[in-house]
Amino acid sequence: MKIVSNKPTITRKELENVLNCLINDELITGSSVKTFESAVSDLIGLKYALAVNSLTSAYVLIFKSLEISGDDEIIMPAFYGQAALSAIDLTSGKAVIVDSDANSLFPTIDQIKEKITEKTKAIVVSDTFGYHFDASDLLDLNIPVIADISHSIGTEFNEAPAGSYASFAVASFAPSMILTTGNGGIILTNNSKNFSAMRDLRGHRESSINYDFCMTDLQGSMGISQFMKLKEFLRRRREVAKKYHESLRMTPHKPVLLFGESYAYQTFPVIFDAPADRVEKYWKKHGIEIEKALPVPNHILMGLKGFDFPNADRLSKKLYTLPLYPTLSRKEIDKVSKTLAAFI
Repeated sequence: MKIVSNKPTITRKELENVLNCLINDELITGSSVKTFESAVSDLIGLKYALAVNSLTSAYVLIFKSLEISGDDEIIMPAFYGQAALSAIDLTSGKAVIVDSDANSLFPTIDQIKEKITEKTKAIVVSDTFGYHFDASDLLDLNIPVIADISHSIGTEFNEAPAGSYASFAVASFAPSMILTTGNGGIILTNNSKNFSAMRDLRGHRESSINYDFCMTDLQGSMGISQFMKLKEFLRRRREVAKKYHESLRMTPHKPVLLFGESYAYQTFPVIFDAPADRVEKYWKKHGIEIEKALPVPNHILMGLKGFDFPNADRLSKKLYTLPLYPTLSRKEIDKVSKTLAAFI
């Protein structure tokens, strides 16, 4: 039987919570969503939380609240998912793409600063795969920083919750994330003006035009159950990642970073020292599904040339992810570990 690359962790408790909503006719945005919002707000330490139906919706609401228009610029990494880029296409403004630093998932602060102009209205950063991006040197620029903590929610960096430093923190709750509500997302901020504008645009206020971006109580009830198990999810992910790191030492292949107890390990990325066809054939032969970590980075989506973003372009071609999720059995973990150690 094939070991799949990713799988949501759904237990009887999630089913019970969702069933209770159905029994009580709680389908729209109500008490379950508010409870979930409060729990995430308390965890991150940002005062206001707004649950939405997707990460793209979260970015749309943020960009609208910042009144981004015309030639206004939003800086974002090349090696990053397309949610922010899609939101710009749906609203207005211009994406300014920054390459990763050599041998890193992230751009450097200097690379980001080089892209700043008088038109810059926001900077998007991300804790990609659960590794922390240090944005502290961006905080004095008087430019809103939007931190994506989809892959790092529940962790700490510099003795503070991931994302707590940001003007806005966002998280996706898609099936492959640390927490899932089937789909959905959340925005967190300390800015009451921006929060009010986003809340009005999110929906359920017939007195004004809105986008109907609401999370449902079915999703919220599932999120509450997931949230209660967050510490266990993170413990389990780190346990699996540590075993993979031990196996990787026996090979010529490279992890993105050395093992760290502060990382969330939303997945386990590896740069294989082998041609892509050999990599994919080897893992398929052993019945283990691996995936390209991010096969289509943002510069490609924008029609830009790969040689202008060489590091992100290389990562999109060379970086694969191994199966890593809390419901992996001991037998499956051992199989992946042994298969990794044997790939010389």
